[in-house]
Amino acid sequence: MSRFRAYYDYGIVIEYGNKRFIIDPLRKPGVSFNAVLITHGHRDHVNPRALHRASPIIMSKETAAIIRARDGDYLRHIAVGPGSRLFINDVLIESFNAGHVIGSLSYVLDFGDLRVGVTGDFNVEPSIILDGAKGLDVDVLIMEATYGDPDYVFPRRHELYNELRAVVEDGVKDGIAVFMGQPLGRGQELTVLLRDYPIYVEPSIKAINNILGLRYGMVADKPPPAGSVLITGIPKDITWFVKVLRSRYGKVRITALSGMYAKQSRVTRLRQFGVDAIPLSSHSDFPGLVDFVLSSGAKLVYTVYGNATKFARYLRNELNIMARPLPGRGQLTMDYFL
Repeated sequence: MSRFRAYYDYGIVIEYGNKRFIIDPLRKPGVSFNAVLITHGHRDHVNPRALHRASPIIMSKETAAIIRARDGDYLRHIAVGPGSRLFINDVLIESFNAGHVIGSLSYVLDFGDLRVGVTGDFNVEPSIILDGAKGLDVDVLIMEATYGDPDYVFPRRHELYNELRAVVEDGVKDGIAVFMGQPLGRGQELTVLLRDYPIYVEPSIKAINNILGLRYGMVADKPPPAGSVLITGIPKDITWFVKVLRSRYGKVRITALSGMYAKQSRVTRLRQFGVDAIPLSSHSDFPGLVDFVLSSGAKLVYTVYGNATKFARYLRNELNIMARPLPGRGQLTMDYFL
């Protein structure tokens, strides 16, 4: 362990001995590396323009396809999937389903005498399109903590699916039902869930769906007819968006989808605009994060993203697990964050 170091520098960096791996870099790597690993296609985890000359790059074929369809970038890469095992400079890289979005992966770097796991964004609960993520058998775990706050507890997915169908049944009567969420993630889940209804999807979602082989629904290149379902991203100006919809249709049910809406204060704020909210998330909630840690058996846990500090403190104080937020590159000590 004395030769091991992990830190965040516009991406997660793992160093052990003379080996260095970079996960999800958002800018051109400024140091030498053995490989770049991409966990999934969300823009806060991959910046294609920063990776045009990087090699080798490891990612799933689905993530590569999403980047090409959405951004027009083709990155030369080594394609892996759940269950893949690949050696890079004598380091075994194992890939696992992350359950976050289509093509999302978690990785384990096996250095021989040390196993390091990196979750990326993940979800332990299965959905209509993905299996849930399983704990990683590792010595060190670097995990996302987006919803690492006890306030974030999501209903079971089958309950949320029933609620979504009820919203549709009500909304399409003399009007339209509109769902707003991440184009990558919620876009595909809703498309499959509501495929038996007359659904329209915004062009950015349709492009991703097509490349992934999800052919349900029509592209919403113009306002869809009353009696249909519209699946869209989050508009920059929700007030204007709501106003336009209400002027066009006699009845509109608009629902925003995100795990952040597990907090009532955020739901109340949206309702001021006439928008409902359902906490459908592609991330694990707080109990899911805890279960994942306990199933991994890691001796040391680093937390990153979202509620990293709060979740690390919980693991340490309540579960007696050695945990701390992932430090920045220049931090010689992490005590300040504990």
